[in-house]
Amino acid sequence: MSALHDGAEDRRKVLDATDIVRLIGEHVTLRPKGREYVGLCPFHDDHKPSMCVVPHKHMFHCFSCGSGGNAFDFMMKFHGMEFREALRVLADRAGIELTPWKGGAKPGVEGEGAGVSRDELARANRTAWDFFRAIYRHPEHGAAARALVKRRGMSDEMVERFGVGASPDRWDGLVKVIEGKGLDFAAFAAAGLIKRREQGGGWYDAFRNRLMFPILDQIGRPIAFGGRKLRDEDEPKYLNSPESALFHKGSTLYGIHAAGSAIRESRVCVITEGYTDVIACHQHGFAQVVATLGTAFTHGHVSQVRRLCDRVVLLFDGDTAGEKAAERACEVFFGEGMDVDVAILPAGSDPDDLLKEGEGGARFSEVLGAAEPALEFQIRRVRQRLIDRGVRAGSLAWAQEVEAQVVRFAEMGLSSLSPIRRQTVIKRLASVAGVDPSIVVAAVASVRSRPKDRGGEGERRAAKIVPKTAREHALACLLARPELARDFQRDARDIVEAVAYGSGPLSGIAASVGSFILEHTPSSEGLLATLEDPTQRESVVAMIAEVDRSTEGDAERHIRMWNDCIRRVRTEAASAEDGERGERDSLARVGAALEAFRDRHKELGGNPLARPRVVS
Repeated sequence: MSALHDGAEDRRKVLDATDIVRLIGEHVTLRPKGREYVGLCPFHDDHKPSMCVVPHKHMFHCFSCGSGGNAFDFMMKFHGMEFREALRVLADRAGIELTPWKGGAKPGVEGEGAGVSRDELARANRTAWDFFRAIYRHPEHGAAARALVKRRGMSDEMVERFGVGASPDRWDGLVKVIEGKGLDFAAFAAAGLIKRREQGGGWYDAFRNRLMFPILDQIGRPIAFGGRKLRDEDEPKYLNSPESALFHKGSTLYGIHAAGSAIRESRVCVITEGYTDVIACHQHGFAQVVATLGTAFTHGHVSQVRRLCDRVVLLFDGDTAGEKAAERACEVFFGEGMDVDVAILPAGSDPDDLLKEGEGGARFSEVLGAAEPALEFQIRRVRQRLIDRGVRAGSLAWAQEVEAQVVRFAEMGLSSLSPIRRQTVIKRLASVAGVDPSIVVAAVASVRSRPKDRGGEGERRAAKIVPKTAREHALACLLARPELARDFQRDARDIVEAVAYGSGPLSGIAASVGSFILEHTPSSEGLLATLEDPTQRESVVAMIAEVDRSTEGDAERHIRMWNDCIRRVRTEAASAEDGERGERDSLARVGAALEAFRDRHKELGGNPLARPRVVS
């Protein structure tokens, strides 16, 4: 069996059992549009619904950035998975047992984690998570952790929902498990779960005697851990996993697996800080709350939530540090096309403390209800800073501060806002400054906006293949409706001839799918399941989407388009053949004339001064 088709049956089974609308709808808000669904594309920052999900073809496509493919491609792109990882997750979701995969796992390099795959990291984290939960339930080793949970008022339901565990008070608890199961230490070391001893060799546990909070991704897989100390004398209070191929603090939100549904339903996401704060909020019915992981807000966090909702509430402590953190977060959200509000807790309180007080739920609701728009919050902070410094309204210092704020907004992307939102910002700045809005407009116009820093997360624009020739359009028709090969075998065989496309990407696509189409005549979704190269799948989906858009999904129009393309291919081939025949005839005539000339030249003796000598 060829590498192309090895495992294809498993892939088709998994795709057939996966509701792609439901799968993508768990991560992106989709709205029905005829037989299809549309929504914001999560793979770039366009605020227009450019993503199209086609359920009867089991595929998605973005007409803006070109991203596309099937359920595997979505899982790989959205969650940063490898193909086998996405296949296994979707198979588990569908209750399908996969046949053994041919080829062994990639070997790890002991100690440093070099060569450890994402799949191996995921298995190591899963093993550790099972171990930590077992320790939490252990009568002796989990007693201190259960006591802390009880003191914090955390319910058994929340312990289960968030997968809380415990690490034992010993140096080799997890190490013994790894040895007992005969597992590779490299993956556990790469995940930050164990460390190499500096003297004497061997390994020791990174997390010891701690209440363990697994950090789960949006589909509930452990990608990292946070451990809270159980003894007062231990330091630090919280110990977190290092970043890895699975875990990036700047794009991970704690509790997203538990909050996703509530966020999508309410269209609101509340963002705070701290594991226990998130759990306390969920326990008291505020299920749309998530938290950052001890890091400042990044555009990676924004990307996580803008797929799920339209409004974000940033929840911070009421001290100076909390307000400064809120202001920095507002700057990150500025220009993202989302409604962002800021809610400030009473001084000295965090969500967990507030919710434990009398009428805590009602008071917490009041705090959220009193949230003010981020723009109002920022401008109020500017005004308050001026007042605290004793700056008089209308003075030169006042005007300079407002001008500096205008520059700041411009650099944050003021010009990229919608006209209405931009006008609102300009009016508020003018109000603070006590000047006419036209002056602020002029100040904004004088500032050259720099591109926003995305922390290296530049937008990926997929190379879009646009069919140009009749043959390329015919190939697109065949990819969109492979069953055409059943009724037009001769034409289909000609169309999938790879050499006809030169050395471009279409040649690779034709070579990959040609024999399979002719032998199996699958559906387009079945065809995608045979392609192992994600770039090829993306290109095929783009071509299928282009044909479907041209024919509006009508089968008769599709066949007419195919027939028209085939006629043009035949005409072009006939013209080329006529041209080649004419060229051959012309060359034959020239050759005959030269031969006659040489014969005559030899007959006359061949004067070397007059003619080139012809050597017989």
